[in-house]
Amino acid sequence: MIVNPGSSRLRARTVAIPDPGSLQRYLTPRNSMCLLHGKEGIVGLGEIARFETDSPGAADVWWEAFCADIENETEMPGVHGTGPLAFGSFTFDGDRSTSPSVMIVPETVIGRRAGYCWLTQMSYDSVHADPPQVQPPPRKPTGLEVSDGVITAEGWVERATQVREILGEDLQCVLLMRDLMAHTDTPVDPRWIVKLCADVLPGSWTYLVQGAVGTTSKLVVRQIDGLITTRTLTHGPGGTIDPVPQLLEALHGRGFYARQHQRAVRWSEETLRPFCRSIEGSPFPGLVTAASDRLLATDITGAPLPTTRSLAAVAAIHPAPFVSGLPPWKAVETIAEVEGVDRGRISGPIGWIDSEGDGEWVTDWRGAQIDATDPNLVHVFVGQPVARDDDVNLLAAELEERIASTLSLVR
Repeated sequence: MIVNPGSSRLRARTVAIPDPGSLQRYLTPRNSMCLLHGKEGIVGLGEIARFETDSPGAADVWWEAFCADIENETEMPGVHGTGPLAFGSFTFDGDRSTSPSVMIVPETVIGRRAGYCWLTQMSYDSVHADPPQVQPPPRKPTGLEVSDGVITAEGWVERATQVREILGEDLQCVLLMRDLMAHTDTPVDPRWIVKLCADVLPGSWTYLVQGAVGTTSKLVVRQIDGLITTRTLTHGPGGTIDPVPQLLEALHGRGFYARQHQRAVRWSEETLRPFCRSIEGSPFPGLVTAASDRLLATDITGAPLPTTRSLAAVAAIHPAPFVSGLPPWKAVETIAEVEGVDRGRISGPIGWIDSEGDGEWVTDWRGAQIDATDPNLVHVFVGQPVARDDDVNLLAAELEERIASTLSLVR
């Protein structure tokens, strides 16, 4: 943790503001973070404190203790997401990654949700009243070249073939990553990627925390306004000449894809249940389309217990089946043995938590990490689930299509 050692009292002030327009216009090239969803979202600027850890659970303990010492002044009591908050970005596998998970408390927060717009500023002793300024637009990086990372196309096929042979009733599917290196002649401004993601997929969550940047439809936990929600996502049919019959069958709860989705839904319900007085989910999946993906989706919503905090629920749910496999604990062990690349904070939970423990956390099987020491280098990850009866060559073709659509977001 890094805090200002010259003062003992941290103060926060929250005020209602007129609609600030596009929130991403306030992002700065450095030391800014966001989670945006359509016209709503939260932007953080600057840094008042930081905590590096290996798990969401440890981060939640730190954050709760940190908030206990904040003097909080607000014009908007009871409006969830306002006031002091922290952004977090967690590793996929904290036991095996060399990258630390991180929590960052911004000096300034601008937010918009449910018709409310607000500004929160934090500092020691006295809170300054200077509002944040709209920033010049980001410039597109030049000279982009993409090369293989640790896992080549051939290497991914070898790993997928190896995994498929060990799948069965006790291990039903595994999500395997492929990684690439994007090199540019000029430093990559993360706001450029944020802008492309938000423009191309406005219905998804666009995130930026400590160089981890991307867009996703995969909600790990959203706890706000007295409800807690997790979204279960699994792959629908793809790569066939006509996937519509299989897709319609799955949406009616029948066939291979529906059975696979129902197993993941049951896992999510069992994991979320200890945090809730009651939970509810649809008996039939919906459909989410994102880039080249067709995803079966079921939102599971509960009434949280009074003691429930969003990061505690994240700690229980992560790694969810859609970034690991099913069952997740066994899939993570297989990934550690077979995949051969450190995912770092890609496919880990990323989002924010407020002083009451409410928050919004997402993840994805694809994303980008701007290198911490070389601003001209971006490490890109794209995943593909593997099940026992899958055709590995067909999966590889689907993965290449997903890679092409992902790279379009950094070009």
